[in-house]
Amino acid sequence: MLTEIYIKNYILVPELRMSFGKGLTVISGETGAGKSIIVGSIGLIFGDSAAGIEAWDKEQPIYLEASFIPYRDKATEAMLHEIGAEEEEELILAREISVAGKSTYFLGGRRTSAAILKELKPLLLDFHHQRDQQKILQSSFQLELLDRYGETTAMREDFGTKYRQIRADIRSLDELIRRQEEGRHMLELYQYQYNELQEAAISAGEDAALQSEYELLNNSAEIATLCQEIHENLFERENSLFDEISRYSYRLEQFAKMDSTLAEAHNSISEALSSLQESSLSLDSAKGRITHDPGRLEFLEERLNLINGLLYKHKVKDIAELLELFEERRQALKSSDELSEEIEQAKLKLGIDHKKLREMANKLSQKRTQAAKNLALELRDSIRKLAIKDAQFEIRIDKISDTEKLSHRDISFCSESGQDSVSFLFSANPGAAPKPLQAVASGGEMSRILLGIKEIISAKESPRLIVLDEIDTGIGGKTADYVARCIYNLAKHSPVLCITHLAQIAAYADHHVAVEKRGDKKIGVSLRALDKEEQKVEIARMLSGTITDASLKHAKELLLKNIG
Repeated sequence: MLTEIYIKNYILVPELRMSFGKGLTVISGETGAGKSIIVGSIGLIFGDSAAGIEAWDKEQPIYLEASFIPYRDKATEAMLHEIGAEEEEELILAREISVAGKSTYFLGGRRTSAAILKELKPLLLDFHHQRDQQKILQSSFQLELLDRYGETTAMREDFGTKYRQIRADIRSLDELIRRQEEGRHMLELYQYQYNELQEAAISAGEDAALQSEYELLNNSAEIATLCQEIHENLFERENSLFDEISRYSYRLEQFAKMDSTLAEAHNSISEALSSLQESSLSLDSAKGRITHDPGRLEFLEERLNLINGLLYKHKVKDIAELLELFEERRQALKSSDELSEEIEQAKLKLGIDHKKLREMANKLSQKRTQAAKNLALELRDSIRKLAIKDAQFEIRIDKISDTEKLSHRDISFCSESGQDSVSFLFSANPGAAPKPLQAVASGGEMSRILLGIKEIISAKESPRLIVLDEIDTGIGGKTADYVARCIYNLAKHSPVLCITHLAQIAAYADHHVAVEKRGDKKIGVSLRALDKEEQKVEIARMLSGTITDASLKHAKELLLKNIG
């Protein structure tokens, strides 16, 4: 509950501090006195837009602070744990708006974000404005109220989480399929190139080896002739080069012992003779090995033409780049296979999740259907107590879509909140069939319906501060008595802060605060907690606009009537 609010330099308020208690707190004042300043400041603390907000002193920042003692239910405990405030008995929330319009938020004296305070807001507050009369006409708001009554909000949130996950998975699958379709024509080319290169079975450095062998075999006849000529000239003809050198070596040998230089020369000649003998063996070997082979030569020529053709075709300069291309195509085909497998797995998962989503939607619908029957009955009785004695109220639940057979990529049968569309149907006249609220309910009737719903739902939820900002506009007479009683009952379960002009509501107040304008040169606003006598005077003013003996007597009667 709200325990204290501190406002400094905000609109018509130079500075004020106000404490709050349990039960019903009423804020009243003359028209234009600034009754909604408290409500506005609370909204700003929780992140409402500060656009157009003016400071009392334009050269100083605005500072707003509210202290709450939170009700420790499961959701609140989880949130407090998440933000590291589980040990705090009292939450002090604040917002400072600089002269330049920049906002800084605080939680327990430490800086925080607007997002965190906005998350805390529904756990601490339940705001109701005049404009909520329009919200209650919206099917989405009616569904929210039904879920709160039926205690299916958690189921709805779980469903929404599943729905968003499936929606994201569908988008991911669509992207995978798009990639697959986009690459399909290229894949056919890659497959052809891969098969072609695989069939060619080219190895690294093969072209150089083939070219060398081809040139050797292509010149085999000339090489054989040359080997023969060399062998004959070196060894076989009369006075061959080998014989001549041998004779010179023999003659030099007898002098080699006499001089080291001659010895070195003799050794070199001997080595040359040995080299010539070895070259003879090499030439014989080459001659026998390098033989003309037309079949082999044709194979080498075809193989080289194949390699050169592939190099030209794929616009690469050598086999190394051709092999890189082959590996790229292999990886592309592998990725395609992996993509196909990923798509199949995604489809399989979506099928399972789609079925699960259907089951969750059906369970949620069943709970809502039962809750709708009960809420309609309770609300009918509540509205009848609010001076609409012939009221009829029904809650109709329709499916968003009747289509049963949908693909795993189609979740059009539902939205984030389930597969249900809700309509509140109302009739104030006997014999008239209930129709949608927007078609038949007046502003006063909608206010009473909203209050009736709030009274019913608040009894089922954890206590939060309920803020009612002039929702009693357009109500008077006996209806005002019923509305006042309803708000009083509401305050038995949850603390209520009510901005009102109705004396009937003010008479039920546990705490009554009057808003007053003060000042001569510069008008400001002050809030004053009223004692019992002051409350009677304020109620008298609310009844007639002026303080008279008659209005004071009427005020006293209202207060006495509501004691106990």
